[in-house]
Amino acid sequence: MLVFLILALLPVFFGIRVAKPGQFFPDYLAKTQTAAMGGVFVLLVFLSHASTYVSLQGPLDAAYSAFQGYLRQLVVAPFLFYSGYGMLESIKQKGMDYVRHIPTRRFAKVLLHTEIAVLLFLLTDLAIGRQPGPKKVMLAFTFWESIGNSNWYIFVILSLYLLVFFSFLLCRGRLFAGTALTTVLAAGYVYLLVRAGKDMWCTTLALYPLGMWVSLLRPQLEKLVTKHDLCWLVCIGALAVPYHLCRLRSGTHLAWYTLWSALFMALLVLLTMKIKTGNRVLQWLGAHVFSIYILQRIPMMVLQRLGLADHRYLFILLSFLATLALAVLFDAALAKLDARIWRPRSEGKVEPR
Repeated sequence: MLVFLILALLPVFFGIRVAKPGQFFPDYLAKTQTAAMGGVFVLLVFLSHASTYVSLQGPLDAAYSAFQGYLRQLVVAPFLFYSGYGMLESIKQKGMDYVRHIPTRRFAKVLLHTEIAVLLFLLTDLAIGRQPGPKKVMLAFTFWESIGNSNWYIFVILSLYLLVFFSFLLCRGRLFAGTALTTVLAAGYVYLLVRAGKDMWCTTLALYPLGMWVSLLRPQLEKLVTKHDLCWLVCIGALAVPYHLCRLRSGTHLAWYTLWSALFMALLVLLTMKIKTGNRVLQWLGAHVFSIYILQRIPMMVLQRLGLADHRYLFILLSFLATLALAVLFDAALAKLDARIWRPRSEGKVEPR
């Protein structure tokens, strides 16, 4: 697995640029850059999922297991953060018209896409001889349960869309009030999920409102951080110590894990101010990140049923190629479907951003 991890991280170093002393990249949160970061992390998610299907007993697997054990749920942290950031950016640009269309545009579109994905998982289950019970199938279409799909992320992101919609509707589009109310409601939502036994769904949930706050306060934050390189270094140093301490305590309580994930994203954003990674490979992956994320287990399930999980290098390679092909076909089909249902709008991809 270490070989595949190196291959997954290799594109990061192609086209990498470092800002000159005293300078920072102004587009560190632009769509092209967040798409590239999404491409990096969706590769890490793929490896994380693939590792659950193969045996990790090789001499090089210990290093990958340590890496995976370190990041854990943080592999999805950028998706939630950039999505929250992009949501508030859209509201800032388009105002209440955008807010009023969140249920019919963002929520409904993602819901439709993921319901179709669940149907594909159900058909795959039946094709390989699995027979999930009727109750589990029904709950899978609500994303409360899984039949192989990554249900928790969809459940959380759809819920957050609705929280944003109601918050900004009640606050009549006022940015600060709407963001504050979203944060409060998200905290209440975390409490309900924990009470329902879904603790692991909440580890990175707070990054969505955090992304909104960064969008809201970006001018003030940049004024503080980008005065000169020393300020940037001091900020990184000031965050590095609590980041390490929270990481050590992250397994003891959800609050520590949440704070650790927030500091992780803060450090990642600071690094992207000075270090830009982006090439056609990562940007292409970023353009298809949502489909790659939600569909990648389908090829894995089929190949495991065919007995190829015992040949892990072949299994991972075929799973990856099949996932890319499936994602391209899925996106092309849904683009045609979307064109029939919704008139084209210049709001870009719904995930991640």
